[in-house]
Amino acid sequence: MALRPGDRRPWMVWLFIGLAVLLLFLHGLGWLQPVESLLAVPLTPLQRLVVDLGRNALDAVGFLREIRDLREEAERLRAHVEDLQTENLRLRELAAENAELKALLGIVQENPQTTFVAATVIGYETDPYLRFLILDVGTRQGIRKGMPVITRGSALVGRITSADLNRSRVRLLNDGGSQVGALLQTTRATGMVIGQPDGSLLLDFVRPDEEILPGDVVLTSGVGGQIPRALVIGQVAEVLGSGEPFQRARVRPAVDPRRLTYVLVITSFPGMETPIQP
Repeated sequence: MALRPGDRRPWMVWLFIGLAVLLLFLHGLGWLQPVESLLAVPLTPLQRLVVDLGRNALDAVGFLREIRDLREEAERLRAHVEDLQTENLRLRELAAENAELKALLGIVQENPQTTFVAATVIGYETDPYLRFLILDVGTRQGIRKGMPVITRGSALVGRITSADLNRSRVRLLNDGGSQVGALLQTTRATGMVIGQPDGSLLLDFVRPDEEILPGDVVLTSGVGGQIPRALVIGQVAEVLGSGEPFQRARVRPAVDPRRLTYVLVITSFPGMETPIQP
């Protein structure tokens, strides 16, 4: 009776197993060495190719891993650089603030008979007609209407126009309602610095017989007793004319209010003639 195809499979399996066992036995005895040596010759290039392919594959995997590591390191370094840049900007800002505070401290130390209240600028109001700073000090700290406000270099910023418990408003020199008695440092000519609607400063009411020099420093005259003498207002930028009845000139202000962080409010000073009323 003929065997069906499915009946041959177990015999083929056992045949291959037996052949494998026999080859292992003969290899162990060394009888297959001549055949193995003969087969090694044509198989050596194939073996070398397989080894090279495996090595190249490992190199490729290592290269990809190195690329990944380099990208991660680049991201880490980029983040570190950004942190350093942020820290550098912070330190520069702290250095600028420190320099500003040192300058204000120098003013306080150089004027022991004058009393000051240090304040931080917390707001800036401006429109075509009104220009004010907002400070974080008020009546609780002794701030009253009319008190002068200065910054580094003893430059006049403006005067307190109103104050509540913990806040106050400063009318800037270039506000349309600001007027300050002025003195020219070189020629000693006197006049009045008046804020203009366009935000500029005008030196007015200088007598025709007095001299105005471009570039001359404009100081406070101290007339009226409510602002100390010799605070810096700015410099003469342009002489407008010498006609009757008074001379006039444009003044370049010494202070850019938008760049201020800290200021000093002068609460009393030698020669104050009239107490500043709330």
